[in-house]
Amino acid sequence: MLSVFTNSLAKYSLLSVLTVILVSCGGTPEPIKVRQFHLRDTQIANQEAQMIRGEQLYRLNNAVTHKQRIERLGSYYTISWNVPQAAAGGMKVIFEYQQAASASKVLSMTRNLPAGQTKGVIEFNIIGNAYRVGGGVLAWRALLVRGEEIVASKQSYLWVTGR
Repeated sequence: MLSVFTNSLAKYSLLSVLTVILVSCGGTPEPIKVRQFHLRDTQIANQEAQMIRGEQLYRLNNAVTHKQRIERLGSYYTISWNVPQAAAGGMKVIFEYQQAASASKVLSMTRNLPAGQTKGVIEFNIIGNAYRVGGGVLAWRALLVRGEEIVASKQSYLWVTGR
């Protein structure tokens, strides 16, 4: 009888420990995430670099002529947001960036978030003429804003706070 009790206690303890580990690993999701990709060349990567090759093929999809492929060169920023307060509406994502040719000038793009959605994905692209004239993006910052209040932000390593 004692061995049955000890066995069930050991199973219960192991289950408790696993539950605690899984719950603590779950955590709360980040309110804003930024994934960046820089398309530098129209030449497709070889088979060893499958992830880069896949991203290149995705970005160059339907670009048939060489001119169309050149227009796709540049920086792509995919911003995903997950904020329960966004359901009320009135929120927007602001993407601020500096390019090589713009010196210290901060450029920005803004997208309003659809009311009623608490999560989603938005993409900002610096491609084509903006990329050819302005050069590569040196630093960036993504802001999730409600009214005048910054709800969440993510920035590159080179972004200087206080701009």
